[in-house]
Amino acid sequence: MKNIDPRFDKWIIAAFATLAFLGCLVLLRVGGMYVSPDETANAFFAKTFVRTGALSVFEPLNASLDDALHPRSVVSVASRLVPSGFIGLPVIFGTVASVTGYWSLPFLTPLLAALAAFAWYATIKKIFDREVALLSAVVLAIHPAWWYYSARSFMPNVPFVALLILAAYLLVVRPSRGQRYPVVDPVLAGSLVSLAIFVRPSEIVWLALAAAAGAVFARPSRSSALAFLAGLAIAVIPLFAFNAATYGSPLTTGYTAVAGAEAGESVFIAPSGTTAPGNFFAAVSPILFPFGISLHDIKVNMLSYGFGLFWWMTVLAIFGFPLAFPKKSLAKEHHAARKSYLAFAVVASAYLALMYGSWTFFDNPDPTQVTIGNSHVRYWLPAFVLSTPFVAFGILWVSRRALTDFARRAAVAILVTLSVGLSVRVAFLSPQDGIAAAANGLAESREIRGVVLDVTEPDSVIVVDRADKLFFPYRSVLYPLRDDATYALMPRIALRVPLYYYGITLPKTDVDWLNADRLAKLGLTIDAVHTFRIETLYRISQTP
Repeated sequence: MKNIDPRFDKWIIAAFATLAFLGCLVLLRVGGMYVSPDETANAFFAKTFVRTGALSVFEPLNASLDDALHPRSVVSVASRLVPSGFIGLPVIFGTVASVTGYWSLPFLTPLLAALAAFAWYATIKKIFDREVALLSAVVLAIHPAWWYYSARSFMPNVPFVALLILAAYLLVVRPSRGQRYPVVDPVLAGSLVSLAIFVRPSEIVWLALAAAAGAVFARPSRSSALAFLAGLAIAVIPLFAFNAATYGSPLTTGYTAVAGAEAGESVFIAPSGTTAPGNFFAAVSPILFPFGISLHDIKVNMLSYGFGLFWWMTVLAIFGFPLAFPKKSLAKEHHAARKSYLAFAVVASAYLALMYGSWTFFDNPDPTQVTIGNSHVRYWLPAFVLSTPFVAFGILWVSRRALTDFARRAAVAILVTLSVGLSVRVAFLSPQDGIAAAANGLAESREIRGVVLDVTEPDSVIVVDRADKLFFPYRSVLYPLRDDATYALMPRIALRVPLYYYGITLPKTDVDWLNADRLAKLGLTIDAVHTFRIETLYRISQTP
């Protein structure tokens, strides 16, 4: 690595960042279709924001249907469809697209991911050294979790972490140092952190704890700290303003706007018991760990997702972590930066492990499957990113066991190549929910959507189980079918607009029972319209 001309570093990073960006296009080629309801909602509201400057759309039917018509990740408040999640991403992306155009929206996350790789290189170079920085940037660009959620371009996790990386670059590298206004960097860094919090406000606790731990060793100057806090305070104003405009209160979010509103595709189960030694912990536990601490779940999830899924990164990081500590031979001015980074990384990773490790998510219909699409991967993305210098140290440790310079360079090249291959295998080729499988599934869903839109009326309502992301916003949707509230609304809907159901093909005995009993009592009948493999579109009509 030392024999490589430093002028080539950025070209090497650019090559891997370009590879990652092109990989994202595999999924982005299926335009207008998204893997999860969260992505569907973020894309819809980003486009809505470009068009109207607001994050709400009027659904006239909901005035008489108790706000029942909305897909997952969207709620209806007083007949207005609004996000049921955090609104930072659609606002930020919508603001950019207001200048660049709608076409740019799917590319913003992959571009942010690529830019973050360069910023990560400069940041880690300042904290550790050039060799570690170059490998850290390369590992970041091709890390399966980073790559996968860069391709899922309307998920907020990569934009959140990328904004934090850009903020770290300004704080550590200080590119404006020596200029006329030295406080520009910390002010902009504070603003970027504020935007990151705008994207994912739920991360503020671990971020504050880790930043406090890092500041103990970094000891920023008073002027820098005040400038950073000023930037943080100024940029947080839009968060409250948009919450007030969207939900009626600056402190209300989509998660609290409607009690019990469904916030996304992920399903989580709180652990049955929590540990609360002492009154103080019992008092703060609901804030720090709203779903408690389950040591059993933490162990299982950490072994499965924190360590096992990307096992080669874990092995390298284990070897590299001890090497990241400052040695006595290291110049004293570099000790503080390394200790600050290590403190931040350890506190952040430990809290994320406790917080999200205690949750059990059922993103996959088969809960026994350990796949990259599980929510633990995206929630632990900051920890994976923070581990990249340790992975870099691990690669260098292995390479230095070689006897010649050529062999050491070859070892680095082999380890990086193997990492790319394994990353492609996990992120792209996983049969469960890899990018290639997701792209094929979305292409098939787009064909289904085209047929359904052709045979249904523009003002129709489609009852769905999990297919809301196929038809919204082209049709109004109601979910799920197997719910008494849904059945109660059907006669009122059928009286006003055409009503359909789309889902798993019902056995003939079920259709006969519905027509003879359940729907007959409501004055309705159900008839098949079109079958797609294992799913069917049905028309629900008033009984003649």
